[in-house]
Amino acid sequence: MQITKEMLEEEISVLQQAAKLHAKYSISQYKQVLSILDELEEEKALLEKKVQLRTSHLEQEIVAKEQLANKLEKIAKYDQLTGLANRYLFLSELELIYNEAKLLDKCFSLFFLDLDGFKLINDTYGHEVGDLLLQIIAKRIRSIVRKDDMVSRLGGDEFTIIFRNLSAKEKLEELGSLLIQTIQEPVEIDDLTIYVGASIGIYTFEMKDNESFYDITARADIAMYESKKAGKGIYTFFDESMQEELYEMTNIKQKIKTSLQEQQFVNYFQPIVSSVDQSIKGAEVLLRWVNEGSLVQPNVFIPLLEDDIHLIKDVTFWQIEMVVDMLKETTIFFSVNLSAKLLNSDLIVKLNTLLNEKKFDPSRIHFEVTETSLSTNMLQTSQILSDIKEMGFHLSLDDFGTGYSSLAYLRELSFDTLKIDKKFIDDAFKSKKNKKLLFAIMQMARILEMKLVLEGIEESHQLEIFDQDEYIKFQGYLFYRPMDRQKLSETISFSPKTI
Repeated sequence: MQITKEMLEEEISVLQQAAKLHAKYSISQYKQVLSILDELEEEKALLEKKVQLRTSHLEQEIVAKEQLANKLEKIAKYDQLTGLANRYLFLSELELIYNEAKLLDKCFSLFFLDLDGFKLINDTYGHEVGDLLLQIIAKRIRSIVRKDDMVSRLGGDEFTIIFRNLSAKEKLEELGSLLIQTIQEPVEIDDLTIYVGASIGIYTFEMKDNESFYDITARADIAMYESKKAGKGIYTFFDESMQEELYEMTNIKQKIKTSLQEQQFVNYFQPIVSSVDQSIKGAEVLLRWVNEGSLVQPNVFIPLLEDDIHLIKDVTFWQIEMVVDMLKETTIFFSVNLSAKLLNSDLIVKLNTLLNEKKFDPSRIHFEVTETSLSTNMLQTSQILSDIKEMGFHLSLDDFGTGYSSLAYLRELSFDTLKIDKKFIDDAFKSKKNKKLLFAIMQMARILEMKLVLEGIEESHQLEIFDQDEYIKFQGYLFYRPMDRQKLSETISFSPKTI
């Protein structure tokens, strides 16, 4: 076939059109690719931004978790109020030091410190002032001890101090005295000047000792309570006799609980007589414990009862219920002793319940409180006693003159009767000055429209100095000794008694 010029020109024209179309599509595809690449770049940038944000969030979460872990560890190991080590960290550190001391033949000492009078301050001025006081005391303690010594707050107003590699008695005595002296310095909080003291128990661990880790704190605690018993504001070193005493007290306390369940406690009654004709006007209820067929002395078990709020509450409420039932049998009044621990709302509820259920004359029940019990919490005590009096019960201040601020109590609280302690009666016969003091107290009671019960009358010549007056009553062995319920009933039948 002969190729003509026209054919070539036509072929060239087709190729040119094809080239134009190819170029057109290539450019379009190229632009499309560029557009896709741009979109991918945007997506990449957005993804990178998201990754950065997520990474930042993760880093923040990690930091927050670390901070939370540190905070939880601090809460778990440190007292939040004072910043001192808490009970958990104290016990952990003590165990480490104990094991180290046993392994390396080292010694250490433990101070158990309890504040004197803190509860009264806390109750009087409120928990806010109490918390500020604890913070100040914590700083004072921390300022005295060495950097490596651990100071802990176990709770409330109890502190411990672990002294590493220290057992020299002279140095421990110096530290004990310095701590007590520093803590006793006045504390200024707002417009208040507050005084608080400290009692300290000291126990020193040495390799010759055979006690377990758990005995250490208990022994320092026992020594601290010995300081409390000895008058407070002192330090006491632990010795083995204290441990034996603690075991004995624990055994007695367990026997008391068992005896309460088995009804081995009984009530005795000591009559209170008129000064005019010695007729029985009332009787004080006295708790007695019959253990294994013998009467246990009250000075043995009463302190242990009062040490346990549940025990003293159960016993006293039982006494009150019994007295309410006895009101139907006689016309005399009955005096019931109240522990300071019972001056709370539970007592008010109990008395209201009895009044509503039994329908008795509340004026025939006299509640006796001692001066010492009043100093525990004056504000709460004042309100509780006021509530008791409003219900119609009779209030007596017992052992007048043996405590502190007696006149303040008479001024602030409306007692119906003043019971004058036996010591005043005995002392009245030793000097004219003592006799004048006794008569001054009696005259004060008359001015305040209070009745009087003179305790501890044991000899007939003691009656010679007193007038026969209806506002004066006597109580003592000269008239009657404590007796059981049946004997009291028989005795009342023969009253009045003539001397």
